[in-house]
Amino acid sequence: MNYEVLEALGQITREKNIDRELIWETLTSGLIAAAKKRFETGDNLDVRIDETSGVMEVVAQWDVVKEVEDPETQKSLEAAREIDPDAKVGAQIEQQLPFEEFGRNAIQSVKQVVVQRVREAERENIYETYKDRIGDIVTGSVQQIDRGNIVVKLERTEALLPWREQIRRERYRQSETIRAYILDVQRSTKGPQIILSRACDEFLELLFRMEVPEIHEGIVEIKAAAREPGDRS
Repeated sequence: MNYEVLEALGQITREKNIDRELIWETLTSGLIAAAKKRFETGDNLDVRIDETSGVMEVVAQWDVVKEVEDPETQKSLEAAREIDPDAKVGAQIEQQLPFEEFGRNAIQSVKQVVVQRVREAERENIYETYKDRIGDIVTGSVQQIDRGNIVVKLERTEALLPWREQIRRERYRQSETIRAYILDVQRSTKGPQIILSRACDEFLELLFRMEVPEIHEGIVEIKAAAREPGDRS
């Protein structure tokens, strides 16, 4: 665990627009879980991360007492002085847990926890971003055509243009740039599902507002818009 690891996590938070504190909290909880499993400790663990030096430490802490009632969080004076010769009753001692003793599986488990949390946070971030854009027109590129449905590549994610929301007689080619109306945004187990439309009346009205200056400036008002997609508007 070193500066390169922290720098990599920092880069993830910047590129994916994920809260930095969320990543550190996930890393901390993952390290504590790994330490508990490896060293069979209780809730007496603390993780310290120095973002400047890149040093990360997992330490076990105990209160020094005359009579031990909770072995997970307390040590007798005699046992405490085996760790810290200057230990005194009423004080707290600590011992660093070496990462090299965590084991490869434990470190891999921490990595998986962080990666999974990053994915969940990114999905939620994308969902919130596009949910607030329902009713907007977006520009993307045709990524895949599957049974008439179009997968559209957007910024940071993909969207679906179902066949029923397409204009009749329009033909699409892979990598072609298209504009569409965000009709709906739904949560799913694979991440947010963004539904697009090129056939709805709202798409036509927004296009008019974008392309016709008089409408955009309010000189001309749209009372209603209706269309027969592929035939007339």
